[in-house]
Amino acid sequence: MREYVLRRLIMLVPVLLAVSVAIFLLMRVVPGDVTHFILQDAGTSQEDVRALRHEIGLDVPLPEQYVRWIGGVLRGDLGRSLLTHRSVGAELRNAAPVSLEVALLAIIISVVVAVPAGILSAVRQDSPLDYLARFVSVGALSIPAFWLGTLLLVLPSIWFHWTPPTPYSGFSVHPWRNIEQIILPALALGLPASGVTMRMVRAQMLEVLRQDYVRTARAKGLSGRLVVWRHALKNTMIPVVTIIGNQLGFLLGGTVITETIFSLPGVGRLTLDAVSKRDYPQIQADVLFIAIVFVLLNLVIDLSYSWFDPRIRYGKGA
Repeated sequence: MREYVLRRLIMLVPVLLAVSVAIFLLMRVVPGDVTHFILQDAGTSQEDVRALRHEIGLDVPLPEQYVRWIGGVLRGDLGRSLLTHRSVGAELRNAAPVSLEVALLAIIISVVVAVPAGILSAVRQDSPLDYLARFVSVGALSIPAFWLGTLLLVLPSIWFHWTPPTPYSGFSVHPWRNIEQIILPALALGLPASGVTMRMVRAQMLEVLRQDYVRTARAKGLSGRLVVWRHALKNTMIPVVTIIGNQLGFLLGGTVITETIFSLPGVGRLTLDAVSKRDYPQIQADVLFIAIVFVLLNLVIDLSYSWFDPRIRYGKGA
């Protein structure tokens, strides 16, 4: 196991290096120039533009710009915003906990809704409960998160004259206020995600319940509940865990609209503001952070397989 983890961590280096190159190049081909946002005066001369580009290092060849940036990243220096001149790392450290909190709560909501519903749907296949669960899952898949988020924000304000408090407060500062602020965006993200998870749980549970060892367990006189929870559930969860882990990564990087709707200062909103202003250092740092979270989540998912299925072992040949 230790050798497998070490090899996987070493393999992350070229992956993240390739991601960093892709991020850097994509930012340079996006139309627009950050100098136009910094120099708002329409009468600015070309000499002023050239001087500013030299000052922020945009007049040197792209390979040299990349080496400077990645060298700073390796030293723990993500650079400074081209517009605000604040530390990019500090901005990311302030925004990341917000997005992580929303994404984790959304995944918890998704799992709490999807796993029991998927199990009941499979155990009672072709029953009215099964049809209802399948209908709800398709409905959840069809609902855009931004539309649901808008409804969750507007309807309580109309019906109950209540809206989430602003500005954002951390859980350690004001726990109840924090819960009020993130519960609606988490629901807006978690409920649509539960549709995918529920369908996967149902499909895998149906497949496992048809296996010989399940029939043998039932033939021995074990109750249906014990067969499902002790024997079938673990083998069902391997592909489900993969889906859940990937959803967490997507939610972390895909909360732009939801964070904007609910005025949350997370990574998504920070990245959107940086993209609109062509703030290259901030965009690169944000996307690199999301990429690192993604690859680490995939490593954790791989390692979790051996817990769900003891037959899976990671050794020298893995």
